[in-house]
Amino acid sequence: MLVAYLDEFGHVGPFVAPGHKKFHHHPLFGYAGIVLPEAQVRAFGARFEQRKFRMFRRDIMASGKHPRRWEKKGAELYTTGAQQRYPARNAQVVALARYLSDRGGRFYFYGEHKPIGTAKETGRTPSETTRRTLLGAVKNLCFYADQQKQNLLVLLDRGGPMPREEAITAMAAFIYSASSPAPMKRIIEVPMELESHRYGAMQFADWACAILSRASHYHFTDSDSFQWAPELLEQLMARRTVQHSQLWLPEQSEAVKPEMLFRRERWLKQGNFGT
Repeated sequence: MLVAYLDEFGHVGPFVAPGHKKFHHHPLFGYAGIVLPEAQVRAFGARFEQRKFRMFRRDIMASGKHPRRWEKKGAELYTTGAQQRYPARNAQVVALARYLSDRGGRFYFYGEHKPIGTAKETGRTPSETTRRTLLGAVKNLCFYADQQKQNLLVLLDRGGPMPREEAITAMAAFIYSASSPAPMKRIIEVPMELESHRYGAMQFADWACAILSRASHYHFTDSDSFQWAPELLEQLMARRTVQHSQLWLPEQSEAVKPEMLFRRERWLKQGNFGT
C-alpha cells in the first residue's frame, strides 16, 4: 500500500493581484506532499525527527516541548529572510528528500489556477475551489497507485471544518460511486485528517507545500518576492516527483509539469500564459 501525506499550498480565497489591498495572497490553490510505501513510513518519520532536531535543536530545547511534538512550519522555514540567514538548512532538507527517494518515496502535487477576480466577479467560492482541487489531487494519486498496482491511503493535515469538510463529503460520494473510474477503487477510505505536530511525515509535506507555494507564486505573478524559490524547488523535487504531479490551468486546458517550475524565467514571461 502507498501512504500519501498531503497539505494545502497556495491560497483558497479569491486572487486579483499581488498589490491588491485584500485579494493578494496567491493565484493558485492545491494539495501537495509526499507518497511512500507503507513499509517505509516508520523509517522516514524517524529520519525526519533526527534531522529536525539537528536543524532546530536550540529552538526545540528553548520551547520546553518534547522534540517529537515541536513543529517548524514551512511558511516560517521558507521566507526570504530565513533563506538569507540560514541557507545551510536547505542542504538538510534536500538530504531528507534524497532519503525519501532512496526508499521508494516521491513528492506529489496537484493545484489549479483560480479565476482572477473577487468571488462576486468569478462566482467561485472557497468551498468550490477546495472541492475541485481535492478531487483532482486524489484522482491523480489513484491513477498513480493503480500504475504501481498498490492500494492507497490519503492523509491530510488537519484544517478547519469548512470548506474542507464539505470537500471530503463530496469526495466520499465520488469514491463510492459505481460510475467512478476503476483506479479510484485503489483508495481504501476517504481522506483522513491528522494533527501535523504529531507526525514527522506530515510536517515534511508542509515544508514541501511551502516551497511549492513560493515557487508557483513567483511563476504566476509579476512579483519578485520569491525569485529564489524555483532553484530550491528543483533541488528538492527534481527526479523525485510522481509523474502525475501538475498545476492545472482550466482556462487553457493545460497542465504545468514539475520541470517547468524549476526554470528561473517565470512562467508568465515564457509566452505560455496570458495575464
